[in-house]
Amino acid sequence: MGSETINVGVIGTGRIGGLHADNLMRRTIGATVVAVMDIDQERAAAVAAACDGARVFSDASDLIAAPDVDALLVASTDATHADITIACIEAGKPVLCEKPLATTVADAERVLRAELATGRRLVQVGFMREYDHAHKDLYDLLQSGAIGAALKFRSLHVNPRFVRELTIDSVITNSLIHDIHSARWIMPAEVESAYVQWALADRARPRSARLADIQLAFVDGAIGSLEYNGDSGYGYEVKVEVTGEKGLISTAEHPSPALRHSGSVSSAITPNWPERFAQAYLDEAQAWINAIQGNEATGPSAWDGYMSLAVADASIRSANTGRPHHLDAIEKPSLY
Repeated sequence: MGSETINVGVIGTGRIGGLHADNLMRRTIGATVVAVMDIDQERAAAVAAACDGARVFSDASDLIAAPDVDALLVASTDATHADITIACIEAGKPVLCEKPLATTVADAERVLRAELATGRRLVQVGFMREYDHAHKDLYDLLQSGAIGAALKFRSLHVNPRFVRELTIDSVITNSLIHDIHSARWIMPAEVESAYVQWALADRARPRSARLADIQLAFVDGAIGSLEYNGDSGYGYEVKVEVTGEKGLISTAEHPSPALRHSGSVSSAITPNWPERFAQAYLDEAQAWINAIQGNEATGPSAWDGYMSLAVADASIRSANTGRPHHLDAIEKPSLY
């Protein structure tokens, strides 16, 4: 496509869709938002007005087919991601699909096979932590060999409070899916099996989850631990740590200054994910647009979306049985 401006259509104009639309319209070089779609037409109209009068659609298929829409950003409800992304692929248009790529590993495989049928990459998945400087710095340091071979991956994912109380299934596919991808991306080997434990949010609801932990085994013998806290009461944090043969690497703490006053030390914590990953979302959008202009897809792929759900599937099976479960996944295609 060269260096011309990419006309983007945004499907789903809720909190994350609105954030993406604003970033693409105001802060991304080479992009403009020309169309939006949401079943909530009032919300879609408000986002469209903020995008200098972008057209409002009530049907995703019509927006995808619009001849002046070059690329799509999918931020609709999770259950719609697979079908909408497949429609974008069949239209031959690049798509940035928010995580998760689907809600089941079977639907993720449908997306994967639709893209494979085209013979080229069209899908990027919204695992924006690959663009977060703290995560990227840790990844680069591990790749340098500074601590030798990686032996253990640890992550902590802390939310300030319940927006809604989630089941263990949705905690895995909607929240811990980020941490699953981080483990797969940062560690040098693929995940082999998963084992899940969790603490109930409500004893009357046996699938409710306040805190959860996924124990991973990697094919090279390394291990992992992914902890999720849905209702910390103090703020939003994401941390990663890797133990190696010769040392340990951990992501930097939040950049707020430490205050020493009246016999105590304190440091502010970001209130929630939009503030913590604001720059990562910007860098993700810019990388996506640059890739479209260069006709070469980069970033987290449909394969990453599929494999993250293969790990999630093993994790949910573990939650159901109380035992570790191996992944059930297809062989990695040569396209990826």
